[in-house]
Amino acid sequence: MTDPLGSDFDAAVRAVMGELAREVDALHATLIDERMALDQADTHALDTVSRVKGKQLDRIEKLDTERRHLGDAAGVDTLNDARWTHTIERLVECRKLNEVNGRIVGQRIGHVRQALALLAGDSPGGSTYGPKGDTARVKLRSATIAQV
Repeated sequence: MTDPLGSDFDAAVRAVMGELAREVDALHATLIDERMALDQADTHALDTVSRVKGKQLDRIEKLDTERRHLGDAAGVDTLNDARWTHTIERLVECRKLNEVNGRIVGQRIGHVRQALALLAGDSPGGSTYGPKGDTARVKLRSATIAQV
């Protein structure tokens, strides 16, 4: 006796996994675009890429939820499906790209904070050791020595 869910289930899983694969490939391309925008310091492109990336991540999450529901309904672990392998590999690549992009953003934020500290008259290194060996913040701002 054949399983009545067999062909319908397989078609539904194939459709969801296909959509997931396309969305993950699109996310991969978007992360590359993000890296290029970061390299060029193109804030307009970064803003656009961020919106696109957010929408793609939302779509991927919804499709993955649908994939899990299909698997649960049929009592099948869809993660073990061979069709899923490419998507998992691409997601790993996406995670690596996103981590690199995040490190670049973190470095840029650090540079901005250092510049702001200098403008505010604070020591860019944070603190130094005082005469008693304790940490003391250094102010670089000019102070009035005398008034006439």
